[in-house]
Amino acid sequence: MGTLIKNFVKFPFFVQLVWLLCVIGALTNAVLLVRDVADGGLLFRLHLAYFILYAAQVFFILAREKWVALLIVLQGIIALLTTVDFIFVPLLQVAGRIYYWVFRPTVEQLKVYQYVFTSVGFTLQMASAAYLWGCFYKKGDSK
Repeated sequence: MGTLIKNFVKFPFFVQLVWLLCVIGALTNAVLLVRDVADGGLLFRLHLAYFILYAAQVFFILAREKWVALLIVLQGIIALLTTVDFIFVPLLQVAGRIYYWVFRPTVEQLKVYQYVFTSVGFTLQMASAAYLWGCFYKKGDSK
């Protein structure tokens, strides 16, 4: 456990940010799972899949596993096709709320914002996968 904490402290800021957002995503989907079980929710399997993806990413990032990039790409594709649950959604929601508060966009502008939100979320997801692969990849590693 001490090695994992030391790894985390040595990570660049962006890796720490991705890890923190994955923890938030895992906790959010855990709450949604509990709600689904209590209410007989229809999205139980989807929330379970996201919880597993987020939890795996949390542990694989701490373990400096380069294949976490594959999980991030997989989550990005699933999020693009289903519920737009990208890693950076919490940050994008804050930015969106600030934008809404400052500029008071029209309904038509909000529709455009939804496309921008999805595009930026997917782009950040793929960029984080590439960054983590590059950060954890070791030359000469035959794994």
